[in-house]
Amino acid sequence: MSTAARYSQVLLAFWRQRDLNAPLGRRLVMALLVLIGMTGLIALPPETGWLLVAGLLLLVGLGVWLAVCGSLQEQNHPTTARTMPGHVRTLRRAALLGWTLCTGLSTLLLWAIFPPSGTAPGLLLTCGFIAVFLLWSSRMVWLWLLFTLMSPLLGAFSGWLAPAAQALAELWSAHTAAMVVGGLLIQAALVVLAFDAGGARHRDRYARQTLMRSAMRLQLDGRPANAAAWGRPIEWMTRPFGAVVDAWQRRLLARADNGRAASVMARAHVVLHGAHHWMYQLMGIGTLASLVLIAFTAVSLVMHVPLKAFLPGAFGMGVAIASMGFNPVFALPTALWESRREQALLCLVPGMPRGVALSRAVAVGHLCNAAGAWLGTSLVLLALGLVASNRWLLCLPLAALPVMAVNLTRRTATMRAPQVLTTVWPVLAFLALTGALYGLSQLGVPMALLAVAVPALSVGLLAWRWRALERAPTALPVGRLS
Repeated sequence: MSTAARYSQVLLAFWRQRDLNAPLGRRLVMALLVLIGMTGLIALPPETGWLLVAGLLLLVGLGVWLAVCGSLQEQNHPTTARTMPGHVRTLRRAALLGWTLCTGLSTLLLWAIFPPSGTAPGLLLTCGFIAVFLLWSSRMVWLWLLFTLMSPLLGAFSGWLAPAAQALAELWSAHTAAMVVGGLLIQAALVVLAFDAGGARHRDRYARQTLMRSAMRLQLDGRPANAAAWGRPIEWMTRPFGAVVDAWQRRLLARADNGRAASVMARAHVVLHGAHHWMYQLMGIGTLASLVLIAFTAVSLVMHVPLKAFLPGAFGMGVAIASMGFNPVFALPTALWESRREQALLCLVPGMPRGVALSRAVAVGHLCNAAGAWLGTSLVLLALGLVASNRWLLCLPLAALPVMAVNLTRRTATMRAPQVLTTVWPVLAFLALTGALYGLSQLGVPMALLAVAVPALSVGLLAWRWRALERAPTALPVGRLS
């Protein structure tokens, strides 16, 4: 096998291993990107339109590189690394080649977006760092969590880091070429160090990565993953909350009353939703919120900075809050698929509703969970958006309402097995609606008008879907008519 063929086999393994039976999702994503690019070229001024196209190409390039990184890490199997001569060397050289291509393409695209005068060396180092970060994040997923938590704290650490930043700026202005060469050599060394050559530590790390990849695939299919799949620290943190959930379930069973439909459905929803049940989601959100609040408070007290110093990271915090609050609600219908075998037995429980009453009860359970999650998340986003004067954060709660009204009243009897597209489409629709509402607000439409029109539209959608739900087959068991 020639050298080019060998490296193409390694770098393009992620594409050759794609699911050939489900091409619709990939085609829709490509069609959406082309549509956005063509719309930008037609509707926007030529300079802005081409900048939009360059930005889309940059996102596609980074996404492809991230997929390549995940494939390279998966190919770095400890047994193969120990027994096959030259395998690790091939992976490292392939990673260096991919890192070089990604860095070069990203630099050219960013150079086309930003003013070119004097920025090329800085853009080259920045793009190289981004490519290295993506490679290492495929090896250690917790780097994304660290990045999410640390990005809002940059404002708090700005004063403390000012002397070091000033020294680096002076060194950069005096020795730009040497800094660029040294930075690229360090990045290349980090690319090489991302691959192990076998051994006990390599086996342990690869086993953890395998669990992590399985958990991520389960999430893409709309199925929850065990806490142990996310690592020992996450499992340790969830143990106290698991005890709280167990105590709540014991209390629910102790007060069971088959004569009340509410009591029957409360117990049924524990089975129907599994790990997507509102109690589990509340505990998870409470854990993350507590950790973030403790971290911000500690940094504020130690560094003697006011809480307003964190406002530059309000956008990232708002997106994270919306994801934690809304995404589990979007996944409620697909979560029913996991308990479809138990649903036939649930229908035999004394006091369980029948026919249309059962369909209504399942939908009401979804909507009650959605209402609680929406109110709590919206209050936080509203406060954060008003303090930071960020309209994007104010549009997030409004965009979630139509998606919830449509998604939570689906005809579950005809629902098919969840796939990546069926799991992701509510999130994509939510983000698209958020962008549309933000664009309308930038064009001069008052936020007060949007705050009235969007809920009214959502109520209309819910009423229309509710009437269709009453004419639909019985909700349970899920997917029996698909």
